[in-house]
Amino acid sequence: MVDADYHLNGNNVSRRSDSAVEMADLNKPHSLSSDSPHIEEPFVGAHNAKKYKVEWSEPDHGVLNDPLITDVSSWLKHQKQKTKYDWKTSDWWDVATVVLPMLRWVRRYNIRQNLLVDIVAGISVGAMVVPQGMSYARLAGLPDVFGLYGAFVPVLIYAGLGSSPQLAVGPVAVTSLLLGTGLKDLISSEVQSDPNNPANPQAQMEYNMAAIQVALLAGCMYTAVGLLRLGWITNFLSHSVICGFMTGASVIIGLSQVKFLFGYSQYTIPSKTGNPKDAKKVTFPRHDPIQEQLHDLLGPEWTPYFHWREFVMGGAFIVILLSMKYIGKRFPRRLGYLRSLGPVTVTVLGIAIVNIFDLQCPSSDKNKVCAKTIRVVGNIPKGLPGCTIGWWSPIPQVGKKLGYAIIICLIDVLESISIAKALALKNRYQINPTQELRGLGVANLFGAAFNCYTTTGSFSRSAVMDSSGAKSQLAGIVSAIVVMFVLLFLTPVFKNMPQNVLGAIVISAIVSLFNYSEWFFLWKINKFDWLVFNAAWLGVMFAGVEIGLAISIGLSVVIVLYKTGFPHHAVLGRLPGTTVYRNVKQYPEAREQEGMLLVRIDSPIYFANVAPIREAFDKYQKRAEAQMAAKGGKLLFIIVDLSPVTDIDASAVHFLMEWVRNLKANSIQPVFSNPARQVVRLFEAARLPQVIGEEFMSVRMHDAVTYCQELMVEGQDSYKLSRITEGVETAEDHRKEAHKLAGQTYIGPPV
Repeated sequence: MVDADYHLNGNNVSRRSDSAVEMADLNKPHSLSSDSPHIEEPFVGAHNAKKYKVEWSEPDHGVLNDPLITDVSSWLKHQKQKTKYDWKTSDWWDVATVVLPMLRWVRRYNIRQNLLVDIVAGISVGAMVVPQGMSYARLAGLPDVFGLYGAFVPVLIYAGLGSSPQLAVGPVAVTSLLLGTGLKDLISSEVQSDPNNPANPQAQMEYNMAAIQVALLAGCMYTAVGLLRLGWITNFLSHSVICGFMTGASVIIGLSQVKFLFGYSQYTIPSKTGNPKDAKKVTFPRHDPIQEQLHDLLGPEWTPYFHWREFVMGGAFIVILLSMKYIGKRFPRRLGYLRSLGPVTVTVLGIAIVNIFDLQCPSSDKNKVCAKTIRVVGNIPKGLPGCTIGWWSPIPQVGKKLGYAIIICLIDVLESISIAKALALKNRYQINPTQELRGLGVANLFGAAFNCYTTTGSFSRSAVMDSSGAKSQLAGIVSAIVVMFVLLFLTPVFKNMPQNVLGAIVISAIVSLFNYSEWFFLWKINKFDWLVFNAAWLGVMFAGVEIGLAISIGLSVVIVLYKTGFPHHAVLGRLPGTTVYRNVKQYPEAREQEGMLLVRIDSPIYFANVAPIREAFDKYQKRAEAQMAAKGGKLLFIIVDLSPVTDIDASAVHFLMEWVRNLKANSIQPVFSNPARQVVRLFEAARLPQVIGEEFMSVRMHDAVTYCQELMVEGQDSYKLSRITEGVETAEDHRKEAHKLAGQTYIGPPV
């Protein structure tokens, strides 16, 4: 028999891949008679099977030797040793690069080749982020200047701490939408329609403080996730959830900007008494669900205030933006710069048109209808951001703000890491996810200290930075300098910037987020993922951002539970002429073995899927017994392939123990093949090897089949299976013993 060079005991596993061993025999002639069992390879006596079986050692059943405890302690010990080794082998420069990672690329920076390219890329991104950041701040319900602050302070911090040379950090549409939809429920005052010129400055101040506090909480979580290396948490947000969420959010964001294209802002209802003080001012409401937005946009209350001039100007700007983006994408080498120049182009055009034709209608004029003019942004504060550390405490409604911060953190982490990984793959370099998370976390903390709301990596600006040829985060520093120059000297220029320009910039930016092609792709690939995608984008569109995201994540969890609660299982057969055993439904040529039933379970076994696995075992056993009885034979062995079973719990141990006892009581010998290390250790703790028989625990499926065939060939068709621990121990006795070994109180059999 082929020596697979296996050795396995309770606490140590070493093995050579059996796939090479199995496939090495593919060309050897084999034959298996259907009349009588036959051994294809030399196999001298049952005692030689020990070489191919699991070797057992008497386990120490102390609490500290629990598999989970030992795995965690081993990991902690490894991390401790690794940290000590890193510090011993590190010099002052290594320590400095840990504190300030930008020193790594600064030290090897090629000024001649990269400096000019980085400056051009930084100017391109800076020109793009100025109007885009102002638009996103308006989307979040914050003054436009907050978008400029977010494109300044966090960018400088990330340039020093991040690991991706092309990731552009700053305000993004999705985060702005989340803040705009969530913060309105966290303040006691009414949300202001014009954050730049609020009717109630105190209410706007409360709103701004709430945004800074959410940014602080999100930055803390960002940093904690990076320091503790908990980036795996984002794995619970599947690709389908993110794509569906982005698609639904793009529709909500786009519709929220249509009011700027229609010229809606507010109108005044005259007082019946004729007193201007009694007049009622009606502000355009802010809603999330699409049906409510459409009702407001197209309903009879607001349509009389539709401004066709605003609509024509805004529509023209959208066409210009999309055209420049398409041309830049279609001809990246010659005209790639058009993608970044789109926002600044429409900004310049809008300001020029308003100033030349004197069309400005200040937002501060609350009583003016502006029927023949264009509503503009108004005054934007001049200068660098002030310190807002004093806003960090106290934090009212900290529970709700923490909830929004968690949602924003999860979305932002996934978005930033996915962008950074995509750029790294394209440009053939490696990023450090832990360093990325730390850098983004500290950037948000510094941003919260200087009037910035939550920032993260941007899809569109990162693409522009990459297409512009950026080689390092010097491009990010240059873009921050551009924003600083605007804050110090150019904010008065944006006073007459049309509001429809902001709406057009946001709408053109989120078009790429509407991923309709993913709908068709998932329908072809996986119907479960297709359902999650639909739940995400339809839920966000019709129920709101938070509810839609919760529905899609909940559905994903339900699908995961369904897949693990009803795992795949199969009857195996041997492929002719090989030592490979595969699913008989997938491989019709695979032949089942006489006197044996070969079964495989394709998932961990735990309390939620014990019942379905028990039913599957019973079904397969009855069918095999009927088939063999029809041929005049008898089912003697049931061999279970445990190679896909990575873990089991106490419920699974109880089930397997009872199943083994029932089979042996009916003169059927169970056999376990290729158990994982974790499963072996739990078997040892439960003393299952003594019950099933250590010789019936095999490393390979072929070893188990060969051993059982030998027992049948040696004339033991009347093979009597050994009694279970002298035939006196019951399943109830085993449960009591198992709980005693675990130091637990036995409360009775499972219901």
